Amino acid sequence: MTPKTDEERGLRTALWAIALCGAALTLGSPFVLGKEGVAGVALGSAIAAFNLWSLGRIVRAFMNGAGLPWVLLAALKLIGLLAIVALVLQLGIATVIPLTVGYAALPVGIVFAQLGAARPPVATSPPIQGGIADDSGPEGR
Repeated sequence: MTPKTDEERGLRTALWAIALCGAALTLGSPFVLGKEGVAGVALGSAIAAFNLWSLGRIVRAFMNGAGLPWVLLAALKLIGLLAIVALVLQLGIATVIPLTVGYAALPVGIVFAQLGAARPPVATSPPIQGGIADDSGPEGR
């Protein structure tokens, strides 16, 4: 499915950048955090990508005039995010540091997506057609 608007293209670009940053952080995590940190970094970057995707959907609904149900969904998303992180930590699937390193893919990916975004065209003066005529001036000189 091809994105139709600039906002959809920007969100898709940011999601890809977050996914790539998450993959890079996950691949580099055994060298810094050890084998135990790989799952936490991967899980943190997956949570970050899902968080941006869901936030993008909620903001788009707000901008399209949706009312109270989307406000409730935004609150539930935040509660769900905190509940998932608490559950992951409680069950011992990951520790705080690897989860945080993985979640760092969100701001880093957004920065990279913005650095790679298309720049607006530079305003230039229109080309002069035919040059300047000799008798152009007040009263033909």
